[in-house]
Formats: sequence, structure tokens, C-alpha cells
Amino acid sequence: MKSSWNQNVSSRHADLICILLCFITGLCDSAAYNAWSCFLAMQTGNTIFLGLGASGQPTSKPYGWLKSLISISFFFVGSFSFAHTTRRTGNTRRSTLFISFLLQALLVFVAVALIEANLIPHNATTDASLHGGKLFLELIPIALLAFQSAGSITSSRALGFNEIPTVVLTSVYFDIASDANLVAPPAANVKRNRRIGGVVALLVGAIVGGWLSRSSGGMQAALWMAGGYIEYYIRELPRSTWRLQGIMIRHDISDLDVVISKYKSVIVNK
Repeated sequence: MKSSWNQNVSSRHADLICILLCFITGLCDSAAYNAWSCFLAMQTGNTIFLGLGASGQPTSKPYGWLKSLISISFFFVGSFSFAHTTRRTGNTRRSTLFISFLLQALLVFVAVALIEANLIPHNATTDASLHGGKLFLELIPIALLAFQSAGSITSSRALGFNEIPTVVLTSVYFDIASDANLVAPPAANVKRNRRIGGVVALLVGAIVGGWLSRSSGGMQAALWMAGGYIEYYIRELPRSTWRLQGIMIRHDISDLDVVISKYKSVIVNK
């Protein structure tokens, strides 16, 4: 068992894991932007918001720049921590990826637990403090989830799929459009397939996150779902290979029992 944990995981079908990480990014970023007007993973947008803050804009969200700054800072710290640690311990070692996904899941679950307990304002229509307050408690989950997003892209890079960055799409759009073999058959251009899969997954995640935010479950439902998928990775890592068919095709919904048991009515709009 000890030697198994020291082995490198197979990268066969692991690109689907990275595409699913894109879906998680869409879930979390859409829910976070809807509630707090900042991103957790897409730091280009946060950089623009930070720049606007220098001129006191937008005037309706005078402290928006602070949320963006916190997100950028913790994403940077998370990237440094995850990248340097995994590089030293072995990027594709089973134990390294297990600990990385475990920490990511814990960060998501702690953040959503704080929201679930109503300790953090998360409804822009009812929580006036979202536009600035004395404690800025929403900075806590923003920091935790931005740190987790750094772990997501570190995992995709560690598995060797640089064409699926999981947290940004601008360069991916360019890579798809500038691909000399853009119209090649699917089997002849795997990297293009992965890039398009990442774009679609992130978009679908954003759509799902938006509808979940409008549902009776609120943004918590989106975060529980994201944490549930990461927790699934943790279950699969001790095995010899990734059970991608189980994740992408015949995924047993009981593996997300933490989501289902708590949010049986998340598809019902308020």
C-alpha cells in the first residue's frame, strides 16, 4: 500500500478530470460573481475591477476593488504554495494529488459551511452589507475559494494538460481559433478537442451555477456540488486508474449524497 501511494497516477483519460475542473470553475465563479461581484478563478477580470477601483468605480460598489484584490492575492499565494509543494513531492504522485484534492475539498466545504450558517452575506438582493461593511466577512470565503482555484490549475498542469488551464479561457479561445488543424477529424486533433471540451464545460458550469443561485438552495448548492466532485476525485485516487466512465457517463448520484440530501429541491426557483 505504501508503494502504491508513491506511484505516479496514469494520465490516461485524466484530461476528462481537467475538463471537469473547468466545470467546477464555472460553478464557483458564476455563483461568486452573482453574490459578491468578483471572480474566484478568472483573475483577468479581477485585475480590471482592481484598476477601476483606483478611480472609485463602479460607484455602486465602492469596495469591489478590495474583493478583487483579496481574490488575486490568495490565488497568487495558492499558486505559489501548490506549485512549489507539488513540484517537490512529485507532481503526479498519487499521494501528492490526493493531498492536493483533499485540501481543495476542505477549502470549498469550509467556505460553504460559513455561508450555510448565515455567517457570511451571500445574497446581493437582500444583504446590503455585500456592498461594503465594517467587517467585510465575505472576504473570508473569497480568499478560501481563490486559494482552491489555484490548486485546480496546478492539478491540470501537473497532469500535463497545459491546453486545459481550467481557470481562464482567453488564451484557449485564441488557441482554438489559430489552430492550423482546426477542422481536422476528432481523432486527429486531441488538443483541440480538449480545449473545446474545457470551454463547453466551464460555460455549462456557469449556467448551472447561475440557475442554482436562483434556486431555493442558493449559491451554497453550487459550492456543495463543486466540493462533491472534488471529493469524488479523492475517492478515486487510491485506485489504480481513474474511473472516468463512472464520473462522466454512469456516475452514481449517491456519490454526491452530501449535495442531494441537503438540496433535494435546488431545481425549484424561489
